[in-house]
Amino acid sequence: MAFSIISATTVLPLFLMTALLMVSPFATPAAARDSLESGQWLNSGESLEKAGYSFTMMQNCTVALSDSNKKIIWWATAEHIASGCNLKLQHDGNLVMYSSTGALWSSRTYRKTWKIYYLILRADHNVVINDDDNNTIWETDTSSSP
Repeated sequence: MAFSIISATTVLPLFLMTALLMVSPFATPAAARDSLESGQWLNSGESLEKAGYSFTMMQNCTVALSDSNKKIIWWATAEHIASGCNLKLQHDGNLVMYSSTGALWSSRTYRKTWKIYYLILRADHNVVINDDDNNTIWETDTSSSP
């Protein structure tokens, strides 16, 4: 039975090359997401992105749809001034903006039946909530935006 001894001078360069490839411009970036599934959050500062458009939960508790020029074409904001809000697509189909003090805004799409719901930024620039049968229960009605 023969044993092979690998020295640190052999392993270290391989380790360093692997580490460099992981942080290099050749590494594949994570794809931007364009949807949420019920139970998921869009945290303050995060966005859904599709075809140059962004649906963003902003730091000032406004959720906004922006075009590729960063022009806001749709928004919803809390009635009370707040910061650090998060947006949740609930299992009942309701899209709700929360702060540390509670719910501030919702899509008012509460359903008594729990299903899998999806918040989707579509390629036509419309943001929709669809149920698991692909029925649209809410939309920003922005599909005609340029």
